Amino acid sequence: MGPIMICLRCGNCCRYLDLFVINPRSILPDGTLDPHDPESMIFKPAGDVCPHFICDGGVAVCTIHHLHCYQGTPCRQFELLGPEEQVCMMGGYFEHCYRNSIEQTQE
Repeated sequence: MGPIMICLRCGNCCRYLDLFVINPRSILPDGTLDPHDPESMIFKPAGDVCPHFICDGGVAVCTIHHLHCYQGTPCRQFELLGPEEQVCMMGGYFEHCYRNSIEQTQE
């Protein structure tokens, strides 16, 4: 695997990616998922903000990042490869593409 780019914690990946995320109601008090809930993962479409996303002083924060249930999720496994020690460029790319798609649908 190549070097990993530095995340700017802008939150655009949390906004502009189509993802399956953990259903907030499926998280048990011990930080694991309810094994009997068939809807423990829910679809988050591009443009919708992840239910676990908050912005703390301009920095994107995942409220479940520290929980056991976060391990193995698509978000946890998401990595951007690029020039070592270079800042992530995907956040700006996602925002640009999403805004262009909105403009095209409004025409």
